[in-house]
Amino acid sequence: MWTDEQLETYNEQGFLFQPGLLSQQQIDDLQTSASDLMNEKDNPEEVHIVREKGGPVRTVFCMHRRVEPWRSLCRSKEVGGPVKQILGSDAYIFHSKLNYKESFEGSVWMWHQDYGYWQYDGVDDRMMSVQIMFGDNTIHNGCILLVEGSHKWGALDHYSDEVTTSYKQWCIPPDELRKHVTDESRIYPVVGKAGDVCFFDCNILHGSNHNFSPVPRNTVIFAYSAIDNIPKGVDNPREDWVVSREYEPVTAGLKIP
Repeated sequence: MWTDEQLETYNEQGFLFQPGLLSQQQIDDLQTSASDLMNEKDNPEEVHIVREKGGPVRTVFCMHRRVEPWRSLCRSKEVGGPVKQILGSDAYIFHSKLNYKESFEGSVWMWHQDYGYWQYDGVDDRMMSVQIMFGDNTIHNGCILLVEGSHKWGALDHYSDEVTTSYKQWCIPPDELRKHVTDESRIYPVVGKAGDVCFFDCNILHGSNHNFSPVPRNTVIFAYSAIDNIPKGVDNPREDWVVSREYEPVTAGLKIP
């Protein structure tokens, strides 16, 4: 579990990076399973794959329900414990996704806040994400970039971009970004190695660059929501693989102080 100092850091900057959180065995299992998922080896029906315009896998959604080791990882004390501390309650998985950036082809994720579009799914902002690396994440291969303290701004205006990449993205317009992001030193590149983990608030501004490197970028993100923060009825709800209709309390077996 996190110390009071770690919780304070998370609440102040909107994220906390923890290097070396996973064991080598966990990393090996993640890498093997990710390869199987991307090659569509006996994927469960609810697993959904989005590809780049050129063909490589961009994202694999909804592995947490029935695919090991992802099912165990999102429930683990290393990952789920701090989530329960931060949210102050049990949590369910809002969605899970393996974000993969193939060497020289993996494309951008434009600047956005997750809650900037999650709010339209009928939930409040008692939500957060955990990014787990199972390969090197570098400046050159498109590591995630976080704007320190931006979670305190609340949800900014977003627009729907269906042109830049193969996947519809909710993005913040450049004029809005210029109003808020005025100090480049507040942009924190989350660089690290397999087994490193970053916890971040649903309102923190983030994005990532194109992969200009020969090294693929491998990460998984679990998006957690407080157990009673269930999507209310909205027009044209998004698919189950991206907005879960299952609300199992994945942190139920974990103790918090």
